[in-house]
Amino acid sequence: MKRKTSFSRVFTVLICLAILVSLLPTAAFAQTRRPITIEFDGRGIRGDVSPIIVGGRTLVPMRIIFETLGADVSWDEATRTVSGRKAGRVINLVIGNRTATIDGRSVALEQPAQINNGRTLVPLRFVGEALGAQVEWDGARAIVRISSTDASRRRTPVEQALRLTTGGATFPFPLYTRLVTEYRRITDPDVTIDYASVGSGAGIRGILARTFDFAGTDAQLTDAQMAQVAPNQILHIPTVMGAVAVTYNISGVATGLRLTPDVLADIYLGVITRWNDARITALNPGVRLPDQRITVVRRSDSSGTTFIFTDYLSAVSERWEREVGRATSVRWPGTTVGAHGNAGVAAQVSQLPGAIGYVELSTAIQSRLNMAQLRNRAGNFVAPSVDATSAAAAGLVEQMPRDMRMSLVNSPGAEAYPIVGLTWILVYRDQTDLAKARATVDFLRWAVVERNLEPFAADLYYAPLPEGVITRVREQLQTINHNGQPILR
Repeated sequence: MKRKTSFSRVFTVLICLAILVSLLPTAAFAQTRRPITIEFDGRGIRGDVSPIIVGGRTLVPMRIIFETLGADVSWDEATRTVSGRKAGRVINLVIGNRTATIDGRSVALEQPAQINNGRTLVPLRFVGEALGAQVEWDGARAIVRISSTDASRRRTPVEQALRLTTGGATFPFPLYTRLVTEYRRITDPDVTIDYASVGSGAGIRGILARTFDFAGTDAQLTDAQMAQVAPNQILHIPTVMGAVAVTYNISGVATGLRLTPDVLADIYLGVITRWNDARITALNPGVRLPDQRITVVRRSDSSGTTFIFTDYLSAVSERWEREVGRATSVRWPGTTVGAHGNAGVAAQVSQLPGAIGYVELSTAIQSRLNMAQLRNRAGNFVAPSVDATSAAAAGLVEQMPRDMRMSLVNSPGAEAYPIVGLTWILVYRDQTDLAKARATVDFLRWAVVERNLEPFAADLYYAPLPEGVITRVREQLQTINHNGQPILR
């Protein structure tokens, strides 16, 4: 009897052990593979596939880490090899191999590259450090922090020093000035980009005449202008979004004056000519508006800021659309004061009592101008800001056409500021100079796709592009070619 009982106990223990053993692979898998977050220089890095931890090492989709650090990455299906190239450094990882090569030198891997659910994953720390970055793991918060260094920021798009001649929109000029300065600092050999703040109209003329290597514009090219370069194409590469502020100089009236679309249009149509007009006072109870003539200030040059402003007026006023329309330069009704550039308009508004004008947001803030709150399409009065600019872009990806030419004015969002526009870089798809093509594509990839412009944009009150639009930008850059060979692979 005792022997039978002992046998039953042993059998029970063996069954339990078998069950535990059968569960071990699942438990081990759950412990070694869990979602984590990646930050690069304090900014979250997102992808369509989450990073995982395998054997204590973080694996990420190959494009996330290589492209975040500015490297070119390619996949060879025949050899199942991931190759990354940057600044003369070449990194090769073969799927499943516990060794990789850096510039031909063999290096041991604690965790090899692998394919998981159809996606190629590579060891994050190995790739990051091989490209010169610092990588730290915060186990308590499950965050991998990647920090750039001088070595990881260095770029070599060309083999000898190069200068690009560019120009156009004044709207993004403060941002582009900082970007081209930083890009020259990190390129070796130097790539110098001269950007002339001459207005969108001049930028468009320059790209059509090929006197600019690329151009900035806040106004889309027309179909007729696009047809001038066929069968080549001029690509519209969006960089940021910005607000056009309505500014004024009224004695005793602080920032925040309320204006409706019809009132603003009638001021610029010359229908409303004095600040104490009944339609303005009705919108601003408690504000003592003077019996003072309104001096209308506008751009004298061909301007993308003017295009965005007149695009808005055309969207909200049938009379404006019928009599004036939208363009980089229009025939202004009534008596107006012209000024060159956003800075020129800001100077005139600040100097002329009773003046009203329109400038991009950063110029208004830096010039300490009073800014109006405008009633948006949802019926709310909204002041220009980065958040209100971003709100205007809700649903942008779904609405954006393939060529990325679109208007953002008079957005339906409840918190949206109504005078918002994209600003674009115009660049030829089919390039004739290989070195310039490489420098141009690398600059745009560095600035937009790798999101290096965003810290500068935030300082200057521009709103960043949504993630989906950045993906579209990368797709556009991949079409740029020299003699049929793509520059970005």
